[in-house]
Amino acid sequence: MSSDEADSAAEPRSAPRCPACGGSDAEVISLFGSQAMTLQYRCRACGTYFEAVKYGADPLDG
Repeated sequence: MSSDEADSAAEPRSAPRCPACGGSDAEVISLFGSQAMTLQYRCRACGTYFEAVKYGADPLDG
């Protein structure tokens, strides 16, 4: 792993898209979700609560 990859893996991710409506305006509800590596979010558009991984690349980005 290069130093650039290590640096990007340690940076917090931006707010994810809501899995229910696809909205990108989510607020952090809790710094810890069901696991220490997740954050809890609430979508401001539809009110859905969801969790997302805090750090690292999205495995679906390829």
